[in-house]
Amino acid sequence: MAKKRDNTSGDSTRQQMIQAALETLKSHGFAGATSRAIARAGGFNQALIFYHFGSVDELLLAALDHSSEERLARYTQAVDEALTAEELVAVAARVYTEDRDAGHMTVVSQMFAGSVARPELAPAMLDRMEPWIALCERALEKAAADLDAPELVPLRDVAYAIVTFYLGVNLLTHLDDRARSERLFAQLEAVVPFASSLRRAG
Repeated sequence: MAKKRDNTSGDSTRQQMIQAALETLKSHGFAGATSRAIARAGGFNQALIFYHFGSVDELLLAALDHSSEERLARYTQAVDEALTAEELVAVAARVYTEDRDAGHMTVVSQMFAGSVARPELAPAMLDRMEPWIALCERALEKAAADLDAPELVPLRDVAYAIVTFYLGVNLLTHLDDRARSERLFAQLEAVVPFASSLRRAG
C-alpha cells in the first residue's frame, strides 16, 4: 500500500509541474521558462524538476505533450465527424480559435522558437509534428474524396505544408492582431463551397 501511495503522490507532483510549465510558457515564453520561474508558478521546490524529469527541457516537452494530446484528440474527433470539404474547413477555423484562446498554440510556438535557439530540441519537436501531419493527411483524403479531386501532389506533402503554414499563422498572430487570421479562415470558408460546386458541376 505504501508503494501505491508513493506512486500516486509522484504522479500528482508531475502533473503539478506540467501545469506550472504550461502556464509559464504561456506567460513568460520559452526564454522565461526557467526552473525557478516554473517552480514559483507551481509553488514547489525547483529541485523536484530535475528529480522527476531530469532537466527543464524534458519538463517542457512533457508539458507540450500533455497539451498536444488533448488538442489532438479534439482535432481527431472533429475531423472524423466532418463529412464534406466545407465542414473540414469549418472544423479548421473552429479548432484554430480554440487553440489560440486556450493558449495551446502559444505553447507550441514558444517550443518551436526555443528549438531554433537550442538545436538539441529540434529532433524532438520534429517528431511531435508527425501525428499532426498524419491527421492533416487524413483530412485531405476526406476532402479530396468529397470533391472527387485528382491527387496532383502527394497528400502527405500538402499536409506537411498545411501544418507548417498553420504554425506560421499562429506565430504571426502573436506579432499582429488576430483579425487577419480570422479573415483568412473566413475567406477559406467562402471559397471552398464555391470550388466544390464548380467541381461537382463539371
